[in-house]
Amino acid sequence: MKKLYILLVLVVIGLAACKKDYLDRLPNAKISEEEVFSDIGNSELFVNNIYNSTPNMFRTFWPMSSATDETDQSQDQATITADGADAGNFNSGFFTASAFPLRGRWKDYFTQIRRCNIVLANYDKIPEDNNYPDRKKRLRGEVLTMRAYYYFELLRTWGGVPLFESIQNPLGDDPIFFKRNSVDEVVAAVLKDLSEAEPLLPANYADRQAEIGRASRTIVLALRGRVLLYYASPLFNPSAISTRWKDASDANKKALDAALAAGFVLHPKYSEIFSQFTNQEVIWGRPAPGAFGDAGIDREMNPTGYIGYARVTVLQDLVDDYELQATGKLPAESGSGYDPNHPYAGRDPRFYQSVLYPGSIWKGRKIDPLGIDAPENGKTATNYWQRKYVLESVNLINASGDSPRRWVLMRTAEVYLNYAEAYNEAIGPDMEVYNAVNAVRARVGMPALPSGLGREEMREKIRHERRIELAFEGQRFWDVRRWKIAETVDNKVVRGVSISVSGNDTTYRYPIIEKRSFDKGKQYFLPIPQSEIDKLGGAGSGFNQNPGY
Repeated sequence: MKKLYILLVLVVIGLAACKKDYLDRLPNAKISEEEVFSDIGNSELFVNNIYNSTPNMFRTFWPMSSATDETDQSQDQATITADGADAGNFNSGFFTASAFPLRGRWKDYFTQIRRCNIVLANYDKIPEDNNYPDRKKRLRGEVLTMRAYYYFELLRTWGGVPLFESIQNPLGDDPIFFKRNSVDEVVAAVLKDLSEAEPLLPANYADRQAEIGRASRTIVLALRGRVLLYYASPLFNPSAISTRWKDASDANKKALDAALAAGFVLHPKYSEIFSQFTNQEVIWGRPAPGAFGDAGIDREMNPTGYIGYARVTVLQDLVDDYELQATGKLPAESGSGYDPNHPYAGRDPRFYQSVLYPGSIWKGRKIDPLGIDAPENGKTATNYWQRKYVLESVNLINASGDSPRRWVLMRTAEVYLNYAEAYNEAIGPDMEVYNAVNAVRARVGMPALPSGLGREEMREKIRHERRIELAFEGQRFWDVRRWKIAETVDNKVVRGVSISVSGNDTTYRYPIIEKRSFDKGKQYFLPIPQSEIDKLGGAGSGFNQNPGY
């Protein structure tokens, strides 16, 4: 037998949580693909598993928020794991192609892509459901959407990656030499899948609440808009091809109109978007972990005085970017109304709904970083904590007050801002741009943007609005990369706050927490896992490591 060069060792049959023993068997053991796909219920269980690698708190929110200018997770800097709640390794540059944060994504996403291809290869075998005539075509639409989604995630993490649009057999006699397809080819494949999926899916699942979280036509349109926005951005568009911005603008306008028509409107209360399991603004989400125990969201995020671990603390750099509500100006701007003796007064309402700060009222008392909420020995802390996604009703002492929440993967506010950004770059800052950005600001009572902005000025306003509106949602890490500003944003000292009290006077100081490092020569993309490079043994000339690794 000829020597095999295997890039990926993937599971043929996925597992379903409710039928793990049944589905977690190879076709040549006790159950075949024929048996799985001859029953639409089993086919749907197989498809359910394809969603398992969508981002969650540990896969995205911790490492990506703390690997940019949002939060700090310094106590976990010493360890690199496959999925890695270990942002410190990003910030210090302490990683290699053999061990780096998020490397598990490569295997996870290609595993899910293989599962998608298995379903598509067996689709004709799946019977119709006479009680739900659209069920079979919906499954196909879901699979195409998820294949497109995982390829987009791979693209923005690694750039060009191998395209697999059919099942690859690692057990055959012929060697398999994989190559990296170009960014253009990957984007084209993603858009093709989304175009095929769009007519197969419902706009929403209002009439089938149990199906919420599955791919929908609105998700397809929003994902297409996001893909084209990235494709037009400087990292993926070094030649500044202007038509890409027009394509992105058109796609996001279609996505926004479809979202609004399907009932995905801006929710009037910003904080509720992240504390409710279903919400009128969330186009796509996945269940968040419970509140309690190790890996419980409230346990991990709460200050120590509330029996929390305080694993992730918010940077002063983000706090400084919340405007004053009365003026719409940043604290450092002349005429903003900022009072350094009362630094948290009068800020953008999203500040209070996203960040816990010294002296804020939380669960019936003031947060006290000098006393009960002081960081544990050996841990650095910024003395700010994340409030977004965390429930005030939760009592970590007696394990009560929890309610289900979902991580937001896509929501209407993002689509507004995607549209505004693309339209501004394609056409300029006319009323379409103002209306889109101001709709997001008006929802929280922030003043409209000043009139008469030029394209560059509007660009900065839109980027700032994304930073505030989408904080802690896994967007900032990717935004500063696609804009190619990470070499500035993520290559500097970051700060926290310390306070001292004398009588009625409080003094605020802003100590350095960390000096962060970003190598623009290589860190805009992650390294391909060295184990995957090694599997080709040098034979695949079209499969090369990213520069700098």
